[in-house]
Amino acid sequence: MKRTVVFTIMLLLLSLAAVKPAMAQEGIKIGFRASPLIAWGSIVDDSTKTKPEGLNTRAALGFSFDFVLTYGFSETVGIRTGVNIATKGVRTETDEIAGTQLSAKTSFTAIEIPLGLKFRSPEIGNGMYVVGHFGVNPELNLQNRTKSTLTIGGVSTTTETVDSDDINLFTMSFVPGAGLDWEFDWGMLEFAATYHWGLLSYTDTQSTGVSSRLNYIALNLGYFF
Repeated sequence: MKRTVVFTIMLLLLSLAAVKPAMAQEGIKIGFRASPLIAWGSIVDDSTKTKPEGLNTRAALGFSFDFVLTYGFSETVGIRTGVNIATKGVRTETDEIAGTQLSAKTSFTAIEIPLGLKFRSPEIGNGMYVVGHFGVNPELNLQNRTKSTLTIGGVSTTTETVDSDDINLFTMSFVPGAGLDWEFDWGMLEFAATYHWGLLSYTDTQSTGVSSRLNYIALNLGYFF
């Protein structure tokens, strides 16, 4: 994970150095995005670095609403930031052993602050441009909720925990993405997909003994003024 963070920082610095000569201001664009997403977890035992035996993870649906700001250094390169409010989660389930099984869904409400670069191709026709971007998203988990169902001998008991101390308040993701910008006289539409690769564990490894990362893919529809 440390090597991934170092690589990301170096790539950002090299990209900024490469575009420094082309600092002609292209202006600021402000917009909003709505993004359905699908999330899944990666859970490993902190001591053995392997998946806990008998534990399975499943995907969960979520949604984010984003305020986005871009500042263009040139026609092709700019900075991208903003504020994302995301609801996301992960499902876990143990194998059934002697009629006993435990399933759970952990959901997060998080504020994410995108910090990255945006690249845009020359116009490909009718005001359309191919775009790509990458960066990191520091994430503040404002609320977490875990709903667990324990089944013993066919009888199920459900419990719910809110704001567990075992969930870390701060996490971070590496976020590459690609899509299209489509400009009109009245604004610009964005169609894109982003992959959010969790860099930090969302569970406290000291108290849980496991390292858990949340990943998700978002489909983004945005409008810029």
